[in-house]
Amino acid sequence: MYNVKKQNILMMLKFLINQELQIFHTKEIDKRFSIGGDDLKKTKISERIVHWNSLLKKSFDYVVNTPSKDVLRTRLKLFKQTPDCTETMYENIIDALKGYLEVSNLGSSEAFIDLINVSPNKKDLTFDWMSSNERLEEIFNKGKQVRLIGKESTLKQWKKAFSGGLLTDVEQINFTGTNVLVVFLFDQMKEKGLIKYYGLKHNKVIEVITGITSVAQTRDKYENTKTGEPKDNKDVNLILSNI
Repeated sequence: MYNVKKQNILMMLKFLINQELQIFHTKEIDKRFSIGGDDLKKTKISERIVHWNSLLKKSFDYVVNTPSKDVLRTRLKLFKQTPDCTETMYENIIDALKGYLEVSNLGSSEAFIDLINVSPNKKDLTFDWMSSNERLEEIFNKGKQVRLIGKESTLKQWKKAFSGGLLTDVEQINFTGTNVLVVFLFDQMKEKGLIKYYGLKHNKVIEVITGITSVAQTRDKYENTKTGEPKDNKDVNLILSNI
């Protein structure tokens, strides 16, 4: 079960990194050669893709086997100091490694906690709401009625969390329901096309909005049941009814 999810995390990360490597080395070679650089591009990009794919798997497994703060920081430093590691690559590596640790049941490890304490990147965005403003307000009001959302949280905070703006500007929503139900609510909003799916960063956005620090593990708690849903999911179904 966990091996499949770990493979999925790595596959998505490698796809994103392969794209970045193509962009990076195409620009670098175009600077050096005005013509005749196509074969060199293909060779260089192919070599670097092989290198990075191997580096990612070995490094992630190394951190999982020794999930200490020192090991994590050494590995991240190795990534950061690699010449063709772009800012986008580095951000995706952090998000993927967080998920990799979570599905390895290491959500309470030194390495995971150290990753959680990293502030959101200034360029990271919160969820983009894909439906009407009235529906967004309705979900908030229903959430309060069934006491899944705490009375301290305001509609203004709720709207900002789904504004598509900077993640650093989002104020944490006070959810009073169980973590499983809260994650299930966000997952159902994704399934219904109400929020845009952000790939590797999806769990990270949920973490910032909710304060839940182990979204992947929390999701496993309901996905691995016979029904694939939380036992007491009637409140979430009520909130999203007629949406």
